[in-house]
Amino acid sequence: MTPQTLIVFGARQGVGLELVRLACAAGWKVRAVVRPGSEHAALAATGCKILEADALSAPAVSACFNGRTRNAWVVSTLGDREGIVDAPGNQHVIQAALQGQAKGLLLVSSLGAGDSRAYASASLLAAIGHILEAKTRAEDALRSSGLPFCILRPGGLVDGPASGTAQLIQPQDVHGFVRRSDLAAIMFRLLDHGRLLDQTLAAIDPSCPPPARYAPVRANPEALTA
Repeated sequence: MTPQTLIVFGARQGVGLELVRLACAAGWKVRAVVRPGSEHAALAATGCKILEADALSAPAVSACFNGRTRNAWVVSTLGDREGIVDAPGNQHVIQAALQGQAKGLLLVSSLGAGDSRAYASASLLAAIGHILEAKTRAEDALRSSGLPFCILRPGGLVDGPASGTAQLIQPQDVHGFVRRSDLAAIMFRLLDHGRLLDQTLAAIDPSCPPPARYAPVRANPEALTA
């Protein structure tokens, strides 16, 4: 069987790195895209192919699809603390994926973006409202692109070993946290099963203890299995 191909933007650390590790361990052909000049020793250890590209450059992003990438799965975890790359960077990825005839695109957004903004706290909106607005524009661009897609809106991301109890939830009126390792595992299962069904799903883990300054997680009985 021909191994599947995966292109990950925002692969240097966090959820992107965890996903690359899982895909490489499963024998997938993985292209991991990082910022030019960034340190990526942990990424190199996975055995993936590393590409450097500025997400704000459409030609640079498009070049990541050169070669045998038709029918590749594409994942974007792009984002930054200023919200500079969230909208234009992801829009470049979406356009390049279309031109490269990708199989589908999985976008990691955030609770508080899009229609889940109505349930975000005032403190969250005050802190990162501009970033959530940029993520909303990225979500809207993907939905209107015609690509098969899945948009995941995780709660607060924390480090730690996977618990296996993270949930995908259709309603957006939820709050909570999820480990990066668990989110990556959910993403890989969605890709491996070809389950990019034009959905927008929240991701939380009721077993993930929140930092002390946050309120307890609210579990949701309508969780989906991934």
